Amino acid sequence: MSQAWRSIEIFLPDTMSMADVKTTVRGEILCTATDSGEFVRRIRLGDSTDHTDGWRKWTASYLTGPPGVYLG
Repeated sequence: MSQAWRSIEIFLPDTMSMADVKTTVRGEILCTATDSGEFVRRIRLGDSTDHTDGWRKWTASYLTGPPGVYLG
């Protein structure tokens, strides 16, 4: 059975390091999934685009899975 990736968009300051972006996006995805009663199997970080006044819009997506199977 094929599962669909669920997409999110997040706006972050353009001064954030890539490590901080990944950590923040991961946290937001885990919160979003938990609020929806889902578990996260995988996360992938997409592209970013310039926004306004020092912000960037990032895209990311996550694949749901059974509890305790997070693979990063």
